[in-house]
Amino acid sequence: MYPLTCVAGFNVPARAGKFEICGFTAEVQDTAAAANIALIDDPAIKSGWKTGRLIGSIAQPTEQKYIIVNKVTNTTAVEPTFEWIPFESIKTRYGISLSFTNIKQGSFCLYVR
Repeated sequence: MYPLTCVAGFNVPARAGKFEICGFTAEVQDTAAAANIALIDDPAIKSGWKTGRLIGSIAQPTEQKYIIVNKVTNTTAVEPTFEWIPFESIKTRYGISLSFTNIKQGSFCLYVR
């Protein structure tokens, strides 16, 4: 398991291609409000793209057919670090695009195998 990075070695939130997701971590910007992260196995990623898309907030989770995970924090006890680890790694078909709210810019790490 390692964080998903670009050629320069910086963490990237989204990428095209097939790989296995092992989890993510991010920092919550405002701990008084709920945070939300949705990982989407995005069929709109075109052949030859190196990255996925950053999608604006999703009003209804059913707007996207290929949501892998949609995690929302509890507003009464928001931890500064938001993390998720599945019981088993999840394979992508197209690549990952994501939608998020109340997450610090540059703090999102997607762990892959």
